[in-house]
Order: sequence, then structure tokens, then C-alpha cells
Amino acid sequence: GTTGPHETPQGFITPAMTCLRSAFWIRLWLVVGPGCAVGFNDEPIPDKVGAEVHLSKQERTWLKKLECDMCKAILSEMHVEVIKHGMTDKGVGSEEHIWETSNAMCLALLQKYRLELPAPGSPKEPQLEKKPEGEDEMAGAQGPNAALFMRSMLVLKMGCQRWLEDYGGETSGFIFKSVKENMHSSAGAAAQDFCVRSVGLCGSGKKERRKKERAREKERFQQRAKMVETQEKQFDKEKKDDPMSALPEDSKLGLQRMLEMARDDPLHYMEDDAKARIQKAREDLQCDVCHAVLQDAYSQISKQPKSLRSEHDILSLVEKGCEGGPDQSLPSYFGVEPPPLPPLWTDRLRPKLDKGENRYKLGPFPKKAAKKRDKWRKLSATGKQKPPGAGEGEQDLMMTMACKDMIEPERLSQSLFAEMNKCEATSSTSCEAVFAAAQAACLTAERQACSFKGLPATSKEEL
Repeated sequence: GTTGPHETPQGFITPAMTCLRSAFWIRLWLVVGPGCAVGFNDEPIPDKVGAEVHLSKQERTWLKKLECDMCKAILSEMHVEVIKHGMTDKGVGSEEHIWETSNAMCLALLQKYRLELPAPGSPKEPQLEKKPEGEDEMAGAQGPNAALFMRSMLVLKMGCQRWLEDYGGETSGFIFKSVKENMHSSAGAAAQDFCVRSVGLCGSGKKERRKKERAREKERFQQRAKMVETQEKQFDKEKKDDPMSALPEDSKLGLQRMLEMARDDPLHYMEDDAKARIQKAREDLQCDVCHAVLQDAYSQISKQPKSLRSEHDILSLVEKGCEGGPDQSLPSYFGVEPPPLPPLWTDRLRPKLDKGENRYKLGPFPKKAAKKRDKWRKLSATGKQKPPGAGEGEQDLMMTMACKDMIEPERLSQSLFAEMNKCEATSSTSCEAVFAAAQAACLTAERQACSFKGLPATSKEEL
């Protein structure tokens, strides 16, 4: 039952032994890097850890031969650790956390595996072997081959780090899916699947697979290079064709500010009399424009099957009721997009001043001008249209600004949906959903209910 002063019981580690072992791993930690802790906590881990070690040509050749063994070792250990620490159960960011902890696998590999490098001049091949449980690391570090032992660990560390640089992104995604979906029965099965089928580092015909993959990568690289070259040529052409590119920077800033002001306030650069007409019209026309937007939404939704006539479907149409799509005839200067085209319903309506009432009202587009407008709209699909005349452009602005002033998509779509349902329930041929919805939901500029006396009902279609 007793031991001498220099003896230790079986399995008992003295403080001196603990200090020696700690000193060994501290010295290795200084080489491998402080980021390679194996605790797998929630702290971020650096992308690259430790110092870069120069490898000889022979050592690089050895590592190339060990790619398959390295792949299986890293995948197996990573699979075990992810399951052990429940990394796939941490909600949003779990896969990213696995990618971060992949860097810690290099120190885990050093602790659990041994790289046997051949002595100089030896014909033997290098081998990557798993250490027996409880192996004393100090024995190799203090024996006659201590220098070769330490060099082997450094080569293993660098081989692991370079392997992760090449395959780390694919590895983390594969492990996350494997564990999350319980795709493999064991860590070894996961490693076999990845190393043979995913990256082609193991198994028969791996050289041919890698050769084909390199050929595909080269082809993809050439295609990307051609695409970049084409884009650069297009950019140079656009820059050459852009009359603004040769302007001084202060002039560009001034023009940019002017474009932004014109976008934010379309009346800013207009004459005072034109401003006054548009301001009056945008107030007078709000009820008529509200009716026009509802009529346009009804015309579109009535063509859809019943399954696509929900209130949400109507809302998506009303929300776009004040715009007619992007204007492709004008480029974007200094990051300022041109204003959108006027909405489609403006192609059949024009504002007119009723001199008796001194009030703007909407009336039908004159037939001859309407045909010209229809051609203009078709050309706008490819950006080949010319700007409308001054009078027509002013009228478009009246209706567009009135539309933006009055538009309340939720209120209008809810009213139209309710009236459409009423008409469907009554099956009456005289039911006018648009007219009823406009009376219920449209408001004047003073937020009073609109009065549509004398306005002919235009929605005779029934669902």
C-alpha cells in the first residue's frame, strides 16, 4: 500500500508531471496559435490560426499523398464534435458556427492523430494514424527523435490548415446537413461519403475525377473572364456615350442635385402659371382619379379566375395605380432614376377645365390623340418612345400628382372587394361595384366624401 518518495501509484499524475505536460502543450499552442482552442464555445474563432510554417517540396508531396486520410480524419472528428456539442440545435447561425469551429479541428487533429514522416533517405511512405488512448505526448517530444517528432506535428498542422482553406466551406455545410438531417449512421460513414463522392479525394479513379474537375474549373474561369471582359467593354462604351462623363466633378454634383430636386418636387423648375394650373387640378381631380384607379383595378381583377380575386390581389393592383412602370427611354444619371411613366388609365382620360364651375374634371381622351397615345405606350415597352408634348405632359402630371395625393391602397381595395362580393351575391345586372366602392371610399382634398352626381357609371361588367 505505500510507495517510495520517487514512486507514484498506477494512474496517479504528480504535480511535476502535470507541469511538464502543460509546458509541452503551451509551447505547441504558441506555434499552432491561440485561436485553436478545442472548447467549442460561442466566441468567434479566427479564420487562420498560428504562424505560417515553410514546407519543403518533399513535405508538400507527402501531404498531397495524405489528402484522403486527412479528409477522413477531419470529417470524422468534426462530425463527432458537432453532435457532442449540439451545434445544429442552436437556431439561426448554426451553420456559420460550425464553419467557425472548423478552424479548431487542427489542434484536435494534433491531439488525436500522429503523422509518421519517413526519416531522410527512407523509402517509406508517410502515414497518418490515430493515437492510442492515453498515449503520452511527452515521450516523443523528449526522445532521440524529438526534432522529427516536432517537425511532424508542424507539418500536420500546416497540412490541416491548408486542407481547410481548400475545403472548409464545403465541409461545414456538409456536416451541418449530415447531422441536422441524420443522413449518416456514423462519423466514418459521413467522412466516406464526403471524401469519395463530394470532393473526390478518396476511392478509385480519384485522379481522373480531379482532372475532370480541374478542367471544368478552368472552363468556368475562362467563361467568367469573358463575361468580365464583355462587361468592361460595355461599361467603357456607356461611359464614352455618356455626355456627363467628361464634366468636372463640381458640375456633376450640381446636376445631381438638380435631378434630385426635380425628382422630389416635379413642380420645382416649372413656370408659375403651369404650377398654379397643376396645383388646382391635383385638388379638383382627386375624386375622379380615385374612381379611375378603382375602375382600372376592377378591369384587371375581373379577368382573373375567382381564386385570384382576393382582397390582397386587389391591393397589389391598387398599390401600383399611380405608376405605369419604369421609363426606359432615359438613363440613370448620377444614381438618380428618371420618374416612372404615367399609369395606364391615363391613356383613356384627360383633365379638362369646366369654365362654368371653374373646376377640372376628367373626360375621355380625344380619339385622334388617343391613337397616338396608344402608339406611344407600345413604344415605351422598349424605351423607344419620345417625350409627350408639353400640354399632354402637363395633363399627365396633373393626374399623377392627384393620384399620389389621394391614394389609400388598403381603404380602396377593401371597399372594392366588399362591393364586388355584394354584386356576386345579388347576381343583379344593374350592380355597379366600382361606382359603389368609389362612393364609399373616395375622399376630396378636404377629406370629405366624394359626390359623383352626374358621373356615369363605367363598370357594367359583372363577375
